[in-house]
Amino acid sequence: MKKIFIYIVSLPFVLMSCELTDVLDNNPPDNLVPENVVNNQKDAEALLNGVYTTITSRTTPAYYMFTELIPSGMIGTMSSVGGGRNIEFTTNDVQYDNSEVQNLWTSFYRVIDMANTSIKLTSELEDSEFTGNKKAEILGEAHYLRAMATFDALRYYGQFYDLSSELGVVLREEPVNFVTRNKARSNVQECYDFIINDLMYAIDNAPDFSVTYRGSKTSAKALLAKVMFFKGDYSEAIQLVDAVVAEGNRSLESTFADVFDKGLNSSEMLFMTHRDVNSDTEDNNRKRFYPGKAGTTWYADLMDADPRKASSYNGTTILKVNHLDTFRPTYFMRLAELYLIKAEALLRSGAGVEQAKEPLDIIRERAGLEETTAGTLDELSQEIFEEIIRELAFENGSDWFAAIRFDKAKDLQPTIISEHQYILPIPEEEIIGNSQINPADQNPGY
Repeated sequence: MKKIFIYIVSLPFVLMSCELTDVLDNNPPDNLVPENVVNNQKDAEALLNGVYTTITSRTTPAYYMFTELIPSGMIGTMSSVGGGRNIEFTTNDVQYDNSEVQNLWTSFYRVIDMANTSIKLTSELEDSEFTGNKKAEILGEAHYLRAMATFDALRYYGQFYDLSSELGVVLREEPVNFVTRNKARSNVQECYDFIINDLMYAIDNAPDFSVTYRGSKTSAKALLAKVMFFKGDYSEAIQLVDAVVAEGNRSLESTFADVFDKGLNSSEMLFMTHRDVNSDTEDNNRKRFYPGKAGTTWYADLMDADPRKASSYNGTTILKVNHLDTFRPTYFMRLAELYLIKAEALLRSGAGVEQAKEPLDIIRERAGLEETTAGTLDELSQEIFEEIIRELAFENGSDWFAAIRFDKAKDLQPTIISEHQYILPIPEEEIIGNSQINPADQNPGY
């Protein structure tokens, strides 16, 4: 294949939308060029705000929406995720030249590039330009956001489930330019190490928890618990879950409905997108035209008698992540997920049935269900899987990745016939534009 080099420079899209910046009353610096992007604390704060804006902006391939639609479509909790070639996701027949495969990849790497720009330019400023511990806090938040986007890139495009695999993703720790653009894939272990290091930095330096839509020490610990869990380090994941709960910064809402009715003000949100009356507009929030429809087969059957159904979907329409009264936010992580991570980690680490039941029953009780009657590990495994689906469907791929972990994807979706379908292909444009990735580096099966 003849290589055509496509170079992407990070600074031109530093702040493509001001929706979050406006909310924070902190406007971006004008005339964004390397000499004046960051001259002081105010500029550094504006640049960091741009990283958050990249997650929520409609002008970016929609990170906030794609991470709900694509995984739910692939496992069937959503039966439709749009027209055209989007049908490839619901039929599990995704092709490497699918434009949405490219868009999802781009959405992750734009956040990564923005975070790298924030880290680089903020680090170059003198400490005297900042008040108190603000410089370290900005860098901590940027490392948290880079870790989140890198982890998502690994989960969708790398063999995240195999630490010995060479098929990780491209790790980027500096802004993309003509020199740094071409870079090979790293292996899976290297990807996990990179993500973990970023989160450890965030735990040490990010600000204490304050609002649900900013990175913090608490959200970094929560994400690290999830990363360790995916990596298979169950004891560390359990300790981190316990640490987040013990902090007391977050607590479960009294009812499942309250979680979504309260939105930004929910006591159990760890990290979510910021949406308000000003940002939930036709220009800024594509969820106004949400094409996702609730599945009509296995998911509907599972939810049929569950008390959470009324807050999850109405007929075939998704409700929980397209809640009109709370301006259609995206939930990246909340405390309920940590309890379920702990239950599954205990199960997988060889703890007894009774011990693994405890965090599971906390979520069941909140949902209005009785304690689980599972008496064997196999029965408890099924209960935990079903509880993850009922509680977390449509939230940041929780349904899709649970089906993979519990080896249920092929049973739930007959069009999944190979583990190769567990991850998406490296996009065509990345292979063409990155001289260090060749067709031979493509994921198996594509």
